[in-house]
Amino acid sequence: MKAPISTPLAILLIFLVSTPCLGMISVGYMSPKQAKELGIVMKHRPNGDAGFKVWIEFKREGFMEKLSYCELRMNDSGGKHKLSARLAPHPVQWKQAKDLVTVSFSAQADTLSQCAFFIVAYGSPRGDVGYLLQVEKFIDLTKLPQ
Repeated sequence: MKAPISTPLAILLIFLVSTPCLGMISVGYMSPKQAKELGIVMKHRPNGDAGFKVWIEFKREGFMEKLSYCELRMNDSGGKHKLSARLAPHPVQWKQAKDLVTVSFSAQADTLSQCAFFIVAYGSPRGDVGYLLQVEKFIDLTKLPQ
């Protein structure tokens, strides 16, 4: 009886299945200083009954040229992951510059401390990486009306 799979093919399959780096990315936190160096700015404004609109804006250059996707990440009060949602780029302001990219979400002031933008760039000069930009590190939440 002939073996159903050759030895070299079996070794290759074992390697592919057991290699954890396939599909994994490095994830870290980004400080306001690091974001500024990459041209990322976080802004906010009141948004009626929806609380506050929070957005990041950037140009697609350098690291951000390889941006793959952005998400809203939210934790519960204990720091455990509660939800994530993909954010689509769209203009936040009327007559926004054509080369400016923005992603946004709205939330009540008392939940903003649990929110973060998660940006992922596959094939960037830094490799396949993702960064969390915690809203509370970029915006002084104590100055927002509750």
